[in-house]
This record gives sequence, C-alpha cells and structure tokens, in this order.
Amino acid sequence: MQVNTIRDRIVELSHQSGADGEVKPKALNWLNAAYMEIMNELLALAPQSLQRIERVTTDTNGYAALAVPPAALVRVLLGERALPVVTPLAILEADPAQTRIGEPEQACASGAGVQLYPRKVCEVVVVSIPTPQALAEDGPEATILLPPRYHDALIWGGLMWSALFERGLSSTTELNLFSRQWAEAKARIRLGLLSQSGQVFRVRGD
Repeated sequence: MQVNTIRDRIVELSHQSGADGEVKPKALNWLNAAYMEIMNELLALAPQSLQRIERVTTDTNGYAALAVPPAALVRVLLGERALPVVTPLAILEADPAQTRIGEPEQACASGAGVQLYPRKVCEVVVVSIPTPQALAEDGPEATILLPPRYHDALIWGGLMWSALFERGLSSTTELNLFSRQWAEAKARIRLGLLSQSGQVFRVRGD
C-alpha cells in the first residue's frame, strides 16, 4: 500500500471526500504523526522483524555509512567476533584525537552509519534499528518500515490525529472511537512483531 493510498483513505474516511487539495497535505501530517508514534513505541522493544542487516566496508577512519541511518546498533560482527557496542562518547574519551589504528575493539553508531575503534578498513556485518523517516506523499511502500500487513492500521492512527487536529473536543465521540481503534491496532502490531522473535532477520540494502 503506497503512502498516498493510505493518506487518501484517511481523507476519504475523515472528510467523505478524496479530492480536497487543502486536506491532503494535512492528512499526510496526520499519517506521519501516527507513523512516528507507533515506530517510537516499537523501537524501544527492538523486535527482530524491524531490525536490519547490512554488510558494509569501513573507510580509513573506521566509518561506514548505512543505507538507513541507525537509531541504535544491535550487533556489529567482524568475522565471527561481535564487537562491543558503545556510545560515541566512550570512544572519544578513550582516544580524544581519534588517531589509534589497529584491530577494532569497539563500535558505535555515528551519524548515518557505524564507527569502529581502533580505526581499520574492514568488512563488518551491522544489525541495526533504523531511524524512521517522515513518509513522503509519493513514497513507495518500502519506505514504511512496518511489515506491509500492518500498513492498514496506520489509517486508524491518521484518523485519530485528524479528529484531534481538525475538530478537537468538538467531536469527542469520533475522537474516542478512533483513539480506541488506534490503540487496539497498535497492540496488534506490537504483539505480531514480538511473536516473530524467532524468525530470521530481514536483509535490506546489502
């Protein structure tokens, strides 16, 4: 389901119209509010189905960009060895000048990628939790980090935010209905993702 398909469904259900040019941009904001809400809740749980595996090669500074900026690193593998994942501050305190070169002993999330310390050009496998990005109007389905079977649930979230932003307390019945449906949808998503903890990681962007 494309981003604009979800947005148009929110407009249709909230305004009984799919052609209001002023409503559509607002509906995208409602959709993004719902998307960021559920993604922030899920990132704290770090379900395997949202984790991303990527094989990258670091440069001479020990840095490699990832296809999607990481919210957090779950695991960094150098061959068969898992490098301890630390904070950037821990690496800075160990080597303020960042000059040490040699076999990597630690890794941290850095900007849009991963940083190894000491520095070395090498290939590593990075398991990360991607940082959710705001959905674009013409964005493909792949930009939604949730598995496709949960994309419909975002409609309820968009409707809840539409009722809140558009009509506020003037329609508490509508707001209560959408809030309840959105809460139930989020619960289904959390349960569904956490129940897949034994499944193999999805591999994206290798």
